[in-house]
Amino acid sequence: MAQHPQLSPETTELILSRITDYDDLSEEEQARQAIKVIAADFYIFIERNLVIKEKMTKQLVPLKDVLNWEQTALVEQVIDDLLHGRPIRYIILKARQMGISTLIEALCYWWTSTHRYVTSVIIAHEKNAVNALYKMFRRYYEYSHPHFQPDRKYNTKAELVFDVSDEVKKEYAEAGMVPPGLQSEIKTMVAADGKGRADNINFFHGSEVAFWDDSADIVSSALQAVPMAPESFVFLESTANGIGGYFYDEWQLAKRGESQFKPLFFPWHQHYKYELPATDEDLGHLDDEEQALYELFEENGYDRESWPRKIAFRRRKKLEFRTDPKKFYQEYPSTPEEAFLASGRPVFDTKMLQKMENIAVQAEKDFPYRCGEIVKNDDPQSIEKYIFKEFRRVNDHVDPSPLRIWWLPEKNKKYAIGVDVSEGIEIESSKGKEPDFSVITVVDIKARKTVARWRGLIDPDLLGDVVFAIGMFYNKALVGVEINNHGLTTAAKLKNTFYRNLYMRESAEDEQFQVRTSKFGWLTNKKTKPVMINELVRSIRENDIIDLDVVFIRECMSYVRDDNGAMNAQQGQHDDCVMSMAIALQMAEWSAYDTDYAKEQIYKPTRNTNATNSNAFNDSANSTSRIGTANHTREAVSRRRAARKAHRAVRRAR
Repeated sequence: MAQHPQLSPETTELILSRITDYDDLSEEEQARQAIKVIAADFYIFIERNLVIKEKMTKQLVPLKDVLNWEQTALVEQVIDDLLHGRPIRYIILKARQMGISTLIEALCYWWTSTHRYVTSVIIAHEKNAVNALYKMFRRYYEYSHPHFQPDRKYNTKAELVFDVSDEVKKEYAEAGMVPPGLQSEIKTMVAADGKGRADNINFFHGSEVAFWDDSADIVSSALQAVPMAPESFVFLESTANGIGGYFYDEWQLAKRGESQFKPLFFPWHQHYKYELPATDEDLGHLDDEEQALYELFEENGYDRESWPRKIAFRRRKKLEFRTDPKKFYQEYPSTPEEAFLASGRPVFDTKMLQKMENIAVQAEKDFPYRCGEIVKNDDPQSIEKYIFKEFRRVNDHVDPSPLRIWWLPEKNKKYAIGVDVSEGIEIESSKGKEPDFSVITVVDIKARKTVARWRGLIDPDLLGDVVFAIGMFYNKALVGVEINNHGLTTAAKLKNTFYRNLYMRESAEDEQFQVRTSKFGWLTNKKTKPVMINELVRSIRENDIIDLDVVFIRECMSYVRDDNGAMNAQQGQHDDCVMSMAIALQMAEWSAYDTDYAKEQIYKPTRNTNATNSNAFNDSANSTSRIGTANHTREAVSRRRAARKAHRAVRRAR
């Protein structure tokens, strides 16, 4: 039989102090009361029972002897929740090899093996991880004291079931008695097998959630099976896997206090093992990142003598990532922002996107967008044929209409519209299974700012009516409809209703008649897609556009390059706003550039106005303004000329 850990004299004394009139009890009752005390206290329980395989020595050691700061911090929060009757809900972002999964599994085993009718489910991202977690549970059982080894009904490669045999249950049932087994179980599985809903789950642990396919649906299914009640446990933990996706979105919500989960971040520098003896070189010159870390160490109150040792570890560890330096920041992040920025393969500049997001979030407080629809004006005397009908926003999290407006149209201003028409393809998103959206993006050509965006689900022919109304409202804007699939129907509807400012592309020469023809709509193909996406990449990188739509910004964050180099939305995410904006920028490039406006701005910074409140957002808008100085304006003019030249080359190539 495996040797279980021994209790220290101090712990033994603590147990005895918690038993009333211990000396007056029989030996059997003394043992029974001691078992109750041990089972009720996590720290005493693991000291008596649980062992792990130490990573460096590969030796079995008592878990209690190697608990680190991060593990202890998590336990203390869980115990506090239990004492105060709160449901236990945590989302945990961490560096590698910090023992968080080991600690959560210890909590799971403690709770499941000491309580009746508990179902615990552990889901990991790959089979090897599942096997490792299950071996941990089996080791916990095998090395526990015999008094803490519940009857085990069966032990498969994925389940550990604490219960008596069916024969014993039958005997007790015939006698009208409750069988003694716990009737509790621990199940482990890979994420791909975790989509089904269980009848009831008391303890749920999602490991490396950021790397799951269909993570939103799997977690949603599990949460529906976990009662929102005291003594219920949900842990979502992971290292980062890029900006965007379910884990990132849920983390951001938790940080803003808009989620049921409490966010916990465990950076590498908190881990006591991530230190090495410092050399004279480590004590010498610090680069900018290391200097910032010293300031962070001081904020966290680390012993000053440990600072060089932490830097020494970081420098040695970074040498292991010389072929992929960004990987180091993903595996050993100093801050949550660093973790997400360093991971994944984003197409767009993530640091600039984070700045845009911060501005957009603040703008929503100072300069909220308006919702409604564009309708025909019933007043025959009015010169305005279409007007904006506003819908009151009751809920900040749910728009009353698909249309968002930040700036109303201004007289004599020119606007361009990009339309991405939904193909009706269902994807797994953070909200569950849903189809792609159709998106209409309206851009102020001069200021390169998004003034309005419509995003919703609608039939392609009806979308044509919406585009018509918005285009007319925004001074008969130039409209480019992507016509790869259902967009043909939308473009045809606009043509048949005589919208007069549709984008027309030139087709290749007809083989029979040797003439060039013009066709309506924007065609996205292997030649035009790099052009449109690269222009959006440049515009974001160089702070050349203004877009206050958080939905668009977060779509950009999850727009990635796959292993083949193709650019698409990360699995489970949308790219409808990205494509609509990219098309809108192409329409803006095709529009005649207002040289008088550019000259006017050379000695004057851009001011952004709203038809109802011209000063509502000047400060924030200026912070993202495209033209602030004479040099910036001249550079912008040159870039546009080069872009138009590239477009002409593409057209000739077709």
